[in-house]
Amino acid sequence: MVLTQLNTFVRIVDAGGITRAAEQIGLTQPAVTKQLRSLETEFSTPLLVRKGRRIQLTPAGQVLYHYAKRIQNLMDQASEAVQELGRPGQGEIHVGAVSTVALSTLPTVLSTFTQAFPGVRVHVHIGEIQQTLDGVIRGELALAIITVPMVHPQVDSIPLFSDPVRLVVAPSRLAQLPSPLGLADLSNLDFISYQNPSRFRSFVDGVLEQHGVIARVLMEFNSHEVVTSMVKVGLGVAMVPDSVVRQDIAQGDLISLDVAGLPPIQRTTSLVVAKDPHRSHPLTALMRTVFDRYHVPAALWPPWYQPVDAP
Repeated sequence: MVLTQLNTFVRIVDAGGITRAAEQIGLTQPAVTKQLRSLETEFSTPLLVRKGRRIQLTPAGQVLYHYAKRIQNLMDQASEAVQELGRPGQGEIHVGAVSTVALSTLPTVLSTFTQAFPGVRVHVHIGEIQQTLDGVIRGELALAIITVPMVHPQVDSIPLFSDPVRLVVAPSRLAQLPSPLGLADLSNLDFISYQNPSRFRSFVDGVLEQHGVIARVLMEFNSHEVVTSMVKVGLGVAMVPDSVVRQDIAQGDLISLDVAGLPPIQRTTSLVVAKDPHRSHPLTALMRTVFDRYHVPAALWPPWYQPVDAP
């Protein structure tokens, strides 16, 4: 009974009110209210308060909501684990990724994975790094691939590969730049940059500032595609991950520039998984695909991980 009440409580919070929750669950409003009151009696404290026409979690409600979501995820995992017993080599997996990974890394990985494990459905969730990390911690995502190494007590972070950062310009603008290009010249260039707050923007700005360069930002965008598009039409230069512009550089649509006095800049793309996850067949199968693709040594594997063979 408490599990039903917890599910109802989560639905009320997610729906933003009792009336909407009742409609979604298919119960009457009094029945949903009764479940909420029973839960408040169980914990001897109010869980929700009304602010005008909106509801708001009390401090106790915030704590219970956090644990109720985790319980829901555990129940989903338990159901999946039981079902897997009857359909080996099948199932589904929820994967988190930042946009750069979704564009450049996941297509190859998932192509290999789906060929080896055709019975597994993959759901990809694109988000910011913190949002994606939270999803792994809460158990909503089986694993994630992000563009920074992560140190957190609840997750294992396994480095996969280094992604160099390139300074790129359109071929049409190349003749207008000093040659050779030095650090002092960078402060006089128009930069197409990423919107703040952005871990990549902060990372690049920090490296440039360490070398005395304050970038003159002409435009800001929150998309790799838009940043590179603006550079291609000659509006400025940009610092972008190699994985995003590798094909553009190879095709001659962008030129990668070397800067005298600026050491190579690179970031590490990593796989993130919970310390003690539900060890489903889809999870271990996808981890094997990723580890094989990037030649991750066994010394870096999580202690619980054992590779699985394709069916």
